[in-house]
Amino acid sequence: MYTEESIMELKKHGKKIADIITVVLCIIAISSFSISYYSLYQMAVNHGIHSLIAWLWPLGLDAFMIASCLAVIRFKTLKESTIYPWILVAVTTIASIGFNVASVWHTQNPLTMLIYGFPPIVVFLSLEALILVIRVEQDHMPVRKTPARKPAKKVV
Repeated sequence: MYTEESIMELKKHGKKIADIITVVLCIIAISSFSISYYSLYQMAVNHGIHSLIAWLWPLGLDAFMIASCLAVIRFKTLKESTIYPWILVAVTTIASIGFNVASVWHTQNPLTMLIYGFPPIVVFLSLEALILVIRVEQDHMPVRKTPARKPAKKVV
């Protein structure tokens, strides 16, 4: 049987593990984002967008996917419907996969297409895993009870 002290120790280690998982997931997401970003940037330049502004194309698409995932977290925290943010996540993820694969379509090499299509999937999965970690952490956070406030006196 666990004592209250041992349960507190397990919770403390659980928080440390959750923090490590969060850092690793962020590193994975950033790495995959960078690979996808480079692919989309090259695609923009190869299709006539000037290199000075070509960086906006991948940023607009993949950063919007990340922002949509963060909106899911925010909406869940507020106990609001997450349908719309999930639709945005799905559309931007599918678009990113499609454009990454299209950037190497000319090679007609399935492995190359898989390599280029995989980073947006990894970004999505790492952000989804991060959402799960945050959700579990929220479920185990202690709830503080605040004392009821006394009504203000009316000034006449």
